[in-house]
Amino acid sequence: MKEDLMIIDPQLRIPLYFQLKEELRKEILREVYKEGDLIPSEREFAEKYNLSSTTIRRALNDLVHDNLLERKAGKGTFVRKQKVRRDLKKVLGFTANMLEMGLIPSTKVLDMKEAIANSFARENMGLKRGAKVAIIKRLRLANEIPMMLETRYIQKDICPGILRYDLSSSLWEVFEKRYGYKPYRHSQHLGVIRISGEPARLLGLEDESVVFLIKGITYIKDGRAIECEESLYRSDKYDLGFDAVAE
Repeated sequence: MKEDLMIIDPQLRIPLYFQLKEELRKEILREVYKEGDLIPSEREFAEKYNLSSTTIRRALNDLVHDNLLERKAGKGTFVRKQKVRRDLKKVLGFTANMLEMGLIPSTKVLDMKEAIANSFARENMGLKRGAKVAIIKRLRLANEIPMMLETRYIQKDICPGILRYDLSSSLWEVFEKRYGYKPYRHSQHLGVIRISGEPARLLGLEDESVVFLIKGITYIKDGRAIECEESLYRSDKYDLGFDAVAE
């Protein structure tokens, strides 16, 4: 059994199966047990924590039901490999996408500043040379696991003073609640690139890892571009696609 920090206390009024389930869930989220890892057998859990097979089986069954574990006949129980499904045809922000998948979203704001728009921001939002934008760099996580690294460029004329707000959750909610602009259309272009150095480190990847690069523009109802983005998505965590109807 891997070295872990699990504590099962029979003196607590919390059922033992529930304690085991929640402690094992924490180990998975901390990546003590990573995706694809074989977890300890019922016998190993029983020997280490003095638990009955009924208690262990109930805890594992719950985690299988929650899609964190999967059983393979004759091999054992493994941490399930999961990918987040993102429909490229839907106008759906990261926070809403994670909640839709039953995951807990969180955000680390790495940098935010006001600066002169680069060529990417100018071309995609129709800005004049020398125009300033708010630039926000954020790491987006699900269940504490890095999923996406994004750089967002926001029109100052549409969202003046945006950097004074809490930008650690949904920017689209800030657009709507603080400025009255609900994202109406989102244009995206998908590519595949290799990353190294700081971007790879922030995403928890090795150098030369392959990721999805999405360049997008968000429009409000009057047709103006409120923001554009360059985002790196972990290809081992995302299933990007869309449904099409034949004519």
